[in-house]
Amino acid sequence: MSVGDLVEYIDSCGNQLRPSELGTIIKDDHLESDNHCYVVWHTADNQGWWDKRCLRVVSKYESR
Repeated sequence: MSVGDLVEYIDSCGNQLRPSELGTIIKDDHLESDNHCYVVWHTADNQGWWDKRCLRVVSKYESR
């Protein structure tokens, strides 16, 4: 996972939510944890640092 990737939120069992919650990673330089990234959610009025274990990449950002 890296900046620009489109991700979806998954539950603790690795299952996709219905409806899907989709967001874009905009930062991955969390000062306290390498396992977190900052996500702006497109399908929910929410943004913040999220544990990568709760995320699944839907589409990789192609312009790297």
